Amino acid sequence: MMIPRPRLPAGADLQHWRRYHDPLTLERFDQVCQSHTIESCGVRLHLDVYAHPEPSAPVRVFNHGGGGYSRMLVPLALALLDAGCSVVLPDQAGQGLSEGARGRSPVPVLVQNIVDAARWARERWPRNVLILGGGSLGSGLARYAAAAGAPADALFLYNLYEFAPQGDGLALTRMALLARIPGVQRLLALALRLPAMLLPGLPIPYRWLGRFEHMIPESDGRIFALWQADPVPMRTISLSVLSSLMNTSAAAPLEANRLPALVINPVRDRMIDPAVTQRNAWRLGGEKQIVEIACGHWPADSAPVAQIAAMAQEWMQAHAGLTRTPPG
Repeated sequence: MMIPRPRLPAGADLQHWRRYHDPLTLERFDQVCQSHTIESCGVRLHLDVYAHPEPSAPVRVFNHGGGGYSRMLVPLALALLDAGCSVVLPDQAGQGLSEGARGRSPVPVLVQNIVDAARWARERWPRNVLILGGGSLGSGLARYAAAAGAPADALFLYNLYEFAPQGDGLALTRMALLARIPGVQRLLALALRLPAMLLPGLPIPYRWLGRFEHMIPESDGRIFALWQADPVPMRTISLSVLSSLMNTSAAAPLEANRLPALVINPVRDRMIDPAVTQRNAWRLGGEKQIVEIACGHWPADSAPVAQIAAMAQEWMQAHAGLTRTPPG
């Protein structure tokens, strides 16, 4: 599927992301991160790559959520690097520093973007264990990508969401209470199909759809104010994208997963009910570990970031025998 190439608004401050991070974090980023570009669905995608000096280090391809992008995840990437992994942070089409119209990439495009980023990482590190993951919306997209054939040996998920047909599309919005009524999401998904065909580009205020005021702990109003002023995250999505979130199923259900998985559930999440991740994690097939963390939707503080990296390292140590899955 080809998507248009429009860029960020003219004059957008592409260095705004640096305001999220302290000087030491920025200094390390400048020292170790390299930017790469790949082609996916007709546009150029931006990748931030943190290569570990150990050639055999596991590789983590970690995907941002709908309200974020790779440069907001610098502390997590550095923590995972220090925990012994190479890290690849892609920006999906129309998000972050990648090409593509803002908020105009439907779920199949975002999934293919992740598949292509994982394939790039596999080509660069052909013999290494590759762990595919993501946070928030990126958790579901990463799982969809794994089901669609992305080269992955394990999953590392902060949250776990399923979009359709009876999934969490509605539960991720301000109308989450309606998701508790049986059949409502399916009816809404069906109702969106025709309008999305007639008016596919109709802009929907994205920041109205989600409870973004609860994305970051209330104690850190500075970060939220910076995010509100950031020109890079999406401000609208098209009606066709909204419809795709409600109507796009994974290539295989959660129960069909066979990859070892670590699922981290932030139980202080006030943006999206932690029960959603808990329910999906228990449905997830294959060997899995489900860990609860006393954290909100976005781990903006250094303490939870360090805790997440430690959990990832402990999980890897417990799976020391995890090996690269042969192709095919």
